[in-house]
Amino acid sequence: MSGTEPVKEFEGLLDRPENESMILFLKQYQPSAHADMVEMLVKSTELLPSVQFYCPDTDNHAYYLAYTDNGVMFAAAIGLSALVFRVPKSAMSGALVKGGEILKELGDSWVSFNPFWPEEDPDSKTRDNQLQSFQQMCKLAYHNALALDEPIK
Repeated sequence: MSGTEPVKEFEGLLDRPENESMILFLKQYQPSAHADMVEMLVKSTELLPSVQFYCPDTDNHAYYLAYTDNGVMFAAAIGLSALVFRVPKSAMSGALVKGGEILKELGDSWVSFNPFWPEEDPDSKTRDNQLQSFQQMCKLAYHNALALDEPIK
């Protein structure tokens, strides 16, 4: 896929109302994903059951999505330095305190983290602590996605 080709259409499982803002974002910006971001996303999901992944073009390092068995997207690796999680409103302030930023292009529930920031802070978390933090964020996002899929009672 070159930079001028459109993103493949989302069909079937991922074509859900819950994913609309992410799909529109991906179609508009056609972001790539650095291999380090993809690796961190995959490691962040290791403790979760039944996580699925989607990448439209691995050969050209396209974005990388994590979603539930029912097709609700909950996390993504985007660009050179962004891990993005869909967190519940109840966890939003905690996500922002941990260095996340609301990704307005996706709506108020998607938070972006840069695992490489702050670069020069001598008190920054070790890689293991950072991975644990992303695993916790991913768990919140995963369970939030499962709740989005439940029928309203």
